[in-house]
Amino acid sequence: GKTRTLIRRAAALLEKGVPPEAIAAVTFTNRAAREMRERLGKEPAFRKAAKKLTIGTFHAICLRLLEKWDGHPPAVLDEGEALLLAEEACRETGWSGTARRLLQEVSAVKSGRATGALPPEAAESYQLKVQAAGALDYDDLLIETLRRLEADPPAGTVFPHLLVDEFQDVNPLQLRLLRAWNREGESLFVIGDPDQAIYGFRGAHPDVQSALREA
Repeated sequence: GKTRTLIRRAAALLEKGVPPEAIAAVTFTNRAAREMRERLGKEPAFRKAAKKLTIGTFHAICLRLLEKWDGHPPAVLDEGEALLLAEEACRETGWSGTARRLLQEVSAVKSGRATGALPPEAAESYQLKVQAAGALDYDDLLIETLRRLEADPPAGTVFPHLLVDEFQDVNPLQLRLLRAWNREGESLFVIGDPDQAIYGFRGAHPDVQSALREA
């Protein structure tokens, strides 16, 4: 139901004459992004416009922006590559936790919800290995995009009309991205259900209403 509501919101904006390039929709899965574009495209009046909307997950949109700014896509570690670097960091620092646990703790720190469970040297070792590989991990993809947006925003990076699906699952880092993408925007439309929150373990905001006020 939430994605359907988001689709109707996008359709209403297009009906009012808003250029499709001015609309962005953030979803939490690639499947939801595909569904939204496909369902809009099935309506004859929106067939061309549906191709021009920015629709995607946080990571997909950030990847698209970095590629646009730099002229080439950034090198991004997949899960297996990140795990290998985390295993090396565990061995080198003598941390007794698993590589997967190290990645979870590093992600918590980067997303704005540090737990204090990870020794600083283990996190530093992992991050140095990521940098040595000349790559970004999934959280770095968001962080690098946000850094550029907050430091010296490239032209055309503000989405006047921003739509956000599953808002109950945003974490503090993602919330900062939403603010950067919609700064001085004309509208911000979010939809969520706190009873359906599933990303608390990733640092999702525990209170949708207070998160909305922050946005």
